[in-house]
Amino acid sequence: MGVIRLLLAQPGRWPYRDKELKMYAPHPNDRVAIFIDGENIHYSAKHLNMRLDYLKLCRKLAAGRRLVRSYFYTAVSNQSEGKIDFINFLKLNGFTVVTKEIKSFNESEGGARSVRGSLDMELAIGVMEMLPHLDTVILCTGDGDFVGLADAVARAGVHIEVCALREMTSTELIAAADRYTDLGALKEEIFLAAPPPREPRQEEQPASDKIDAFNIKDTSFDF
Repeated sequence: MGVIRLLLAQPGRWPYRDKELKMYAPHPNDRVAIFIDGENIHYSAKHLNMRLDYLKLCRKLAAGRRLVRSYFYTAVSNQSEGKIDFINFLKLNGFTVVTKEIKSFNESEGGARSVRGSLDMELAIGVMEMLPHLDTVILCTGDGDFVGLADAVARAGVHIEVCALREMTSTELIAAADRYTDLGALKEEIFLAAPPPREPRQEEQPASDKIDAFNIKDTSFDF
């Protein structure tokens, strides 16, 4: 009882509630990789009525640490022309983009069609493959299916962070993370600013006649 009273008498010592403070101190040499669940974060941004700048998001989450690699996982279809342009932009700006084609299937009963394009397994494999080379894994998703992955990262002795919209994030996933960042709290720092209007030169064609898929100014997408 004397030990317990001593601990309780020292502010911050008991109970251990702040895992980040007790177990991890960020360092500029920490190796960080960010894994973005494209659909989950996209719809979170739509919920915030915000066009998200993914480059700003990664810089904010890295917070001065060594960003080894940024991964973006998303499903695509043959009608996703706007998303293909956005994917090209990400690749040209250092992202590793992992895609899966959306496929539809006939259900056995009633002839209904279901659409599948989940990349949960690919994201989990990507994390585990990179784990030996990292000090911190940042998961950008609120999907509770990733609780087991977060636990596995922690068991490997690697710091695990989660960033997602609070209203769309599993409570179990937040509990499994060493640090949680609410996407909504970053809104003013990661929104996509509209470029200033520019007068076209006389020799230039009208903007509507010019298409350059590898010079995309928009770092958000819709689909």
